Amino acid sequence: MKGLIHDKSNQTQVFWISLGKLSSFALAFVSAAILSRFLSKEDYGTYKQVMYIYSAFVLVFTAGLPETLTYFLPKLTKREGKHLVNRFELLFVLLGLIFSLFIYFSSGLIADVLNNPALEKALKIYAPVPLLLMPTFSIESVYLREQKSYYLAVYTVFSRIVVLAGMVLPVIFYRANYEAALYGLVVSSFFMLLAALFLIYRPYKGYASQRSSLTLQQIARYALPLMGADLCVMMSGSADQFFISRYFGEITFAEFANGFIQFPLAPMITASVMAVLIPVFSRANTPELFGQAIQSWQKAILKTGLILYPLLLYSLVFASEIIILIYGREYVGSAIYFQIILISNFVNIYPFLPVMLALGKMKIYVSFYLISAVSIWLTEAISISVYPSPVVIACVSATNTILVIVAFYTYIRWRLGIQVFSRQLVSSLLKTIVHALLLLFPVRFLLFPLIQHLPLFLNQFLSFAVFYLLVLLTGKYMGLDYQQIGLSVFQSLLKKKK
Repeated sequence: MKGLIHDKSNQTQVFWISLGKLSSFALAFVSAAILSRFLSKEDYGTYKQVMYIYSAFVLVFTAGLPETLTYFLPKLTKREGKHLVNRFELLFVLLGLIFSLFIYFSSGLIADVLNNPALEKALKIYAPVPLLLMPTFSIESVYLREQKSYYLAVYTVFSRIVVLAGMVLPVIFYRANYEAALYGLVVSSFFMLLAALFLIYRPYKGYASQRSSLTLQQIARYALPLMGADLCVMMSGSADQFFISRYFGEITFAEFANGFIQFPLAPMITASVMAVLIPVFSRANTPELFGQAIQSWQKAILKTGLILYPLLLYSLVFASEIIILIYGREYVGSAIYFQIILISNFVNIYPFLPVMLALGKMKIYVSFYLISAVSIWLTEAISISVYPSPVVIACVSATNTILVIVAFYTYIRWRLGIQVFSRQLVSSLLKTIVHALLLLFPVRFLLFPLIQHLPLFLNQFLSFAVFYLLVLLTGKYMGLDYQQIGLSVFQSLLKKKK
C-alpha cells in the first residue's frame, strides 16, 4: 500500500480518484436504497427533485472554476498556488451564497413549474447546502497538483459516510419523511466543509502567499467558455427531468430518478481519467509532449472500455434484478430507464474535454453543447405533444447524448486531424463487446434458471461472479488482457526499497 501512496504516475492517480468515487457511488446507492424503502414514493420523489435542482444549477454557479483551478494550479509554485487557491475559495463562498439565496427565494416558483407544492418547503430546508459545499470544490485540484490523490479518496469516503449517516439515521430513527433527510443533509454538509478546508490548506502550511503572473483576464478567458459549456450541459441534463416532473408527477419521477442514472462506474472512471488528462494536456506545450498526451488518451480509452463494457452488458441483461435488489420490488418499473441509459454509456464514457482545452477549441466545445441543449428540449417537447410517455422522454435524452459525443469525435478526427479511434482500438473495443455477450448467454439462460430460486442477492452474486471469472479466464484468448489492467495498477506494491 505504501508503494501506491508514494507512486505519482498518472495511472496511480486515476486509481486513487476512481477508488474514492467508487466508494462514493457505493455509499450513495446504499442511502438511495434505504430512503426508497423508508420514504413514501411521494416523499422520495420530492427528495429526488431537490437533488435534481441542485445538480442542474450547480454547473452554472460553479462557473467553470473547478476545471480552471485544475488547469492553472500545476503551472504555479507552492506560494503562488496558495494565493490562487485563496482567491478561488473566496469566489466559491460568494457563488455558494448566491446559489443558496437563489434556491431559497425561487423555491415557490420552482415548485409551481415542477407542479409539486411540497417542493417549496423542501428547497427552503435545503438552501444552506450550496453555501456549505461549494468551498469544498477546490480539494480535487489541490491534490491533483500535489499528485497525492489518495487524500481525495479518503475525503470522498469520509464525506459520503457523513452524508449517509446524516440523511439516513434521522429517517430511520426519528421521522420517515423528506424533511428529516434534508435537515440531516444540511448538518452533514457542515462537517464536510470543515474537513475539506483542513485538507485544502494542508499542502500550503508554512508557505507564504505570493501573487503570480497569472491575470484575471487569463482565468476568465479559460473559465467563461467552460461556464458556457456547463450551462449547456445543465440545459441538456435537466430537460428530461423537467418534463417528467411537470407532466407525470413525483411518483413517476421517483421511478425515473432511480433508473435513469449513469452506470456508477462510468462517470467515476471518466471523471477520474479526465482529471488526470487535463494537467497532462496542460503541460503539452511541444509537439512531442502533445503526441505523448494523445497516446495517454488512447490508452485511457482502451482501458476504460475493457473495464466498463463487460459490466455494462451484464447490467443491461440483469437490469430488473439489479433494480429490485437496490430499491425493492416497488421500483421494478425503473429497470426500463436503467436499460436505456446503459445503452448511451457505451458511447459517453470517453472524455474529450482535455484535447479541446489544449487546442483552444472551447468555442467549438460550447457550440456543440448548445446545439445539443436546444435539440433535446425541442425533441422532448415534441415527444410530449405527440406521444406523452416517460419512456419516450428517456429514449430521446439518451439519443441526444449519443449524438453529441459522436459529433465531438467526428470533429476531432476530420477537422483537427487527430485520429483517436484507430482501427486497432476500435477492433479491441468491439472484441470486448462480442466476448462479453458470448459469455452472458450461458450465464443468463443456463446458469440463472438454476439459481433464481435463491435469495436475490445470492443469485446475483453467483451470476456475476461466474460471468466475470469467465471474462478474466477467456479474455487472453480474444487478445483482451483484462488481468493486466488490475495488475499494472498494483505493480508499485511489488517495488523494493532501494
